[in-house]
Amino acid sequence: MPKRLVSVGDLVLDLVVDARLPVQPNQHQTAKALQFEAGGACTTILAARQMGLDVAALGTVGDDLQGRMLLEILDEAAVDTAALVIPRASTTTTVLALTDRARGKHVFLGHYGEGAPIEFTEGAETRLARSDAVFIPGYTLAEARLSRLVAGVFDWLTANDRRLYFDAGPFSSQLTQTQVDQALARCHTLLLTEDEIPYVAAGESGLDAGRRLRQRYPQLTIVLKRGQEGCHILARAVDLACPGFAVAITDTVGAGDAFAGAYIWADLNGYSPLECGTIANAMGAASVTKAGAGRNVPSSAEVQSLLDDHKTGIQLSC
Repeated sequence: MPKRLVSVGDLVLDLVVDARLPVQPNQHQTAKALQFEAGGACTTILAARQMGLDVAALGTVGDDLQGRMLLEILDEAAVDTAALVIPRASTTTTVLALTDRARGKHVFLGHYGEGAPIEFTEGAETRLARSDAVFIPGYTLAEARLSRLVAGVFDWLTANDRRLYFDAGPFSSQLTQTQVDQALARCHTLLLTEDEIPYVAAGESGLDAGRRLRQRYPQLTIVLKRGQEGCHILARAVDLACPGFAVAITDTVGAGDAFAGAYIWADLNGYSPLECGTIANAMGAASVTKAGAGRNVPSSAEVQSLLDDHKTGIQLSC
């Protein structure tokens, strides 16, 4: 039976625009490409589905065009969206992703959705009870309308034994230290980039800051995403670099979110730390060969092909 993951938070629609960065006032340009795509946690959800996890989404989308687009995308991927709350006249969190594909760079301009507070419902509790793990992206904690849902989920996790995967993300800079501490105290696995370490390590940076963070939270596994260099995993008796895969880069948007979905699948299915990191690296590498993420996340067959091409010896069970 497939493992079950619950993702907590609002769902994001990206408007991905291929442009020259940096964008400067009065230096007008025509975009080379433009597309609407599922972003943020949606990419993690869709990557997890491609790897074979059952996924339920808790939180919200807006009562608007963007929300309807996201629901259609998730329904096509057989994601359980029945417990999502859609307040009347609410809006969907939307991100303008400016990506310079020629240089492999991008920047996000995000606007949080607006609407009534999202409560912790009986439907949410039912899906948590059926789950093997919970995933929360950092921006979920930064959004005021989700605070009651998040509080309910954290209370439930305190009383029930489930793995919590927390992906810090670029907007975790908006979190208070109290919010960070609350997440890390309940967290099984923290995923983040080197740029994001200071957001959760009280301003400290670098791999040693991650090691000190593990000393404060000994239950924690830290997965440091390093792009083409791969990732570094810190856990109990583990301090391990997992090399990345050299591929031609088309677009880096969403690669870290796709990485998270593959890592969670591998970890829940009992792969070793090295194998988890390698599988996630392969998903991230396959992702950057495509434009955008969301519905374009690599399939498990594409991940397996990259693993085989590099003679890793890893066979996916999905």
